[in-house]
Amino acid sequence: MNDRANNKCTLGIETGTIIVRQIVGEQEKQKALDIHVVVPERRPSIEQIIDVFIKEVEVNSVDVITDKVIVRGEFEIKAIYVAALPDQPVQAVEVKHYRWTLDIDIPGARRGMDAEASVVVEFVDYDVEDHHRAYKYKNFEPIECDDDEDDDDDDGNDHDHDNDNDNDCHDHDHDHDHDHDCDHHGHHHHRNCREFDVSVILKVIAKVMTDREVTIGTGTLPTKPKG
Repeated sequence: MNDRANNKCTLGIETGTIIVRQIVGEQEKQKALDIHVVVPERRPSIEQIIDVFIKEVEVNSVDVITDKVIVRGEFEIKAIYVAALPDQPVQAVEVKHYRWTLDIDIPGARRGMDAEASVVVEFVDYDVEDHHRAYKYKNFEPIECDDDEDDDDDDGNDHDHDNDNDNDCHDHDHDHDHDHDCDHHGHHHHRNCREFDVSVILKVIAKVMTDREVTIGTGTLPTKPKG
């Protein structure tokens, strides 16, 4: 008797409605970013960049509009480098809370629908102007030496030996009077580099979902979803 009662539900003899979560659409898209990083004046200039990496990658919000989602997020950039000082200490510079926005087309998306998104870092690289020592180190090029190379390692900049890695430079505030630090002025001073560019490629996957009512009528339930 109990088995027969259970079979009634399985066969759909009783009518009713259920709420089903349906995926309206799912798409992925890349986001390419070129970010200019400036070493703060309180930090020593760059002799050689060791590594640049992205951390704390987050999606902050996903907004649904007609046939589209807007994904917003942020991440941090951290660069480890050898300082242009006689004892060549290892330093770090960070760009915190770098924000990004990406729109992704998803046909059928409408305001009020639920959405979610994820993000991964697909590529990271850095670039330095070719007259800097950091460029020579990266590209394995010969480095020419000066007789007066040791006379002004940092052109009077504060030789900060503190290895504190929590330095914010996301405002990119710097005194343009010091732009000459990265110029060779016709000779082979490659030491005083304070600026570099970081290229980042993100892959963002977004999904839009909605709840739909499905009526259960007589007969057996379909074994496969429609479409």
